[in-house]
Amino acid sequence: MDPSQSFSHTRPYPGQCVVGVQPAVFVTPNPPASLVPDHLAYSIFTMLCCCLPLGIAALVFSCSTRDAIYSGQQELAKKNSRTALMLNHIGLGIGIVFSVLVIIIHMAK
Repeated sequence: MDPSQSFSHTRPYPGQCVVGVQPAVFVTPNPPASLVPDHLAYSIFTMLCCCLPLGIAALVFSCSTRDAIYSGQQELAKKNSRTALMLNHIGLGIGIVFSVLVIIIHMAK
């Protein structure tokens, strides 16, 4: 058997070009070694259960923290993380005080 005839099914017809397809390459970023907490779950809890405006602000800072971590800006990530945590604590405090006041007023009636 002639070698040129055995691979005739892989050769294009006359006038056609050969298109080589390369496999897809997927690049996933590796998280940095020192992770800064983003307090995302705490921000969602604060937004839904305690204080909506402060929860939204904390959620924005939490997402900014995550973006800064993956872009390699550790100082910005630490700053945003501290801000998100502070807003979450304030929002939780406001939610607790408001709940206690509602209970006291309701029981006084």
